[in-house]
Amino acid sequence: MPVIKIDPVFPYFKRLSFILLILVISSCSEKKSAHMTFSGIMDTDITRVSSQANGIIKELNFAEGIEVQEGQVLAGIETESLGYQLEQNRSTIEELDNQYKATHSQLETAKIEKENIGIKYDRFLSLLKSKAISQQNVDDLKTQLDAANERIKSIQASLDVVISKRKQVESGAKLIKKQVKDASITSPVSGRVLVRYAEKGELLAAGSPVCDIADLSLLWTKIYIEERSLPFIKLGQNVSVKIDGIDDKTLEGRVSWISDKSEFTPKTILTEETKASLVFSAKIIVPNNNGILKIGMPVSVIVKRQI
Repeated sequence: MPVIKIDPVFPYFKRLSFILLILVISSCSEKKSAHMTFSGIMDTDITRVSSQANGIIKELNFAEGIEVQEGQVLAGIETESLGYQLEQNRSTIEELDNQYKATHSQLETAKIEKENIGIKYDRFLSLLKSKAISQQNVDDLKTQLDAANERIKSIQASLDVVISKRKQVESGAKLIKKQVKDASITSPVSGRVLVRYAEKGELLAAGSPVCDIADLSLLWTKIYIEERSLPFIKLGQNVSVKIDGIDDKTLEGRVSWISDKSEFTPKTILTEETKASLVFSAKIIVPNNNGILKIGMPVSVIVKRQI
C-alpha cells in the first residue's frame, strides 16, 4: 500500500488562513458597527392660537400656508358693544368724580365749622370757671360740638362710598379694555400657518382655536436607542439625517435631548425583535433652511459611535 506523505506546513497555513479570515470578518464587522442607524418621523413644535374673547370675527388677515411674524394681527373680533360699555363706564367715572368734589368740599366745610365750635367751647369752659356764663350755655355748645363731629363722620362715610364705587368702576374699565385688547388676536410666534380653524363672520367662543402655527425652519425627530447602545451617543453630538427615498441627500442634525427613563419600544416602530426591548428616546433637531423636510416625512438617522 503506497504511503501518502502529508506536508506538515500545510495544516499551519490552513490555520493561519482561517485566523486571517476571522480577523478580516471582525474588522469588517467593527467598521460596519462604527455607525448606528435609526428610523424616525420628522415633526415640529406646533403652536395653537386660540381666541381669548367671545364675539363675531369681523376680520381675518391670514390664510393657510403663509408666513406670519410674532405679534402680527391674525384676526379681529367685533368690539362695538364693548365700546358702548367703555363709554358708559367713562360717564360713570366722571359723575363719581363730581360727587367726590362736592362731598369733599362739604367735609372741609364741616371740619372748619367743628374747629370754630371747638374754639368757642374752650372759651366757654374758661368763662364757666369765672361764672361769667351758665352751665347751660356750655352744655348747648357741647351738643353743637358733638353734632359737628357726627356730621364729619357721616360726610366721610359718604366720601368713602364714592371712592369705593370709583375703584369698582375703574376695575370694570380695565376689564373692558382687556376684552378690547383680547379681541385683537395676534400670533404668539413667528412661523407658517399650518391649519386655519376660523372663518370671517363666524361666532367665536373664548378658547376656540383659530389656527396652528409652526416654525418649519427647524424640525426634529425622535429616535429610540437600546440600552446597550446608549453609552455611544452623546448630548450635542452631530448626526447625519437621510430622507428615505432620496439617497444622495444628507442633512446635518444634532442630539438635543436624551431621556433618562427607559420605555418599551413604541408600537410605531415595533418589530418581532424589539417588541420586548426597553429603549431610551432621544430628540434630533434638524435645520430645514432649504425647506426640503416636511412634517411626517420618514428619515434615517445615522449616528457615529462616540467612545
